Amino acid sequence: MATKEAPSLAQTYHQGPTEAGSHPKALTKEDLDAMRDELEELKRKYNMKEPERAFMDEAGVKWRFGGPPNYTLANLLFLKGKTKNHPEGSLEMIVENLVKTWEMERSHKLDPNSHRSVDPKRFHISANGGKKFNNDEANKCGNYNVLLQGCDAALYDTECSWDKSHEVFHHAFAAFPWEVLECFSPPPRVSFSWRHWGNFTGTYEGHQGHGELVEMYGFAVAEVDDKLRLIDVDIYYKADSFLQVMKGIKPAEQLSCATDLVGLGAPAKCPFIESTKFIAQILSPKRSVEKL
Repeated sequence: MATKEAPSLAQTYHQGPTEAGSHPKALTKEDLDAMRDELEELKRKYNMKEPERAFMDEAGVKWRFGGPPNYTLANLLFLKGKTKNHPEGSLEMIVENLVKTWEMERSHKLDPNSHRSVDPKRFHISANGGKKFNNDEANKCGNYNVLLQGCDAALYDTECSWDKSHEVFHHAFAAFPWEVLECFSPPPRVSFSWRHWGNFTGTYEGHQGHGELVEMYGFAVAEVDDKLRLIDVDIYYKADSFLQVMKGIKPAEQLSCATDLVGLGAPAKCPFIESTKFIAQILSPKRSVEKL
């Protein structure tokens, strides 16, 4: 497979504008430096850690876009929008980094046999009880076609090519971060809940976003080996609801706080940064009783 082009190595897949109402553009070194400064300040101020995607510095890798990706923008939006701040060394953080490493390798390393986050000979993945894809099959058709299996054919064609499957989402988001919410069982068979989100600042199949927050919530069961490589992954979520929002069929609010999964009345959550600010404001000795 030939090397592909992207506006920058920070925009290999998500190329939507960083703000609603603006036009997509290639990020400059100055843009990325400013984002890096903001990212480092968030880490310092809120005791956050950036995701650690392993195996990005190995020699001899055939990169899909000519070099390793730059996750400055993705990590910045991840820190600004995540609802959890897992302790270092926790199972949640380990799983989160493993899945992010898998996504990096699947999306950017051309040779599936060089993917270190999986056992290439035993790896299988499925979504919502659908077809089980082995390592080569999943790499050939792409993550979108694998993870959207079983959705309404009127909403998405899972038989489309790898290129088409990625092109259709290119201009919707500046980034689409993912976080682990909670782990429910330890290795070798780890079960966990997760959240995907992004501000819909761009377009999807002609539907213009206005910066609204689009969220996906789901559950997964991942079997790992003694090297913490993925062997078998089953993912569960409501793909149709997400696509209906992207097409403008239903409002994004219907996905907020996992409403499509658990129904109306679910407790509202907010980004970790915002909840930290709120708690600090309440505990501030300068805040009067009347204002509380």
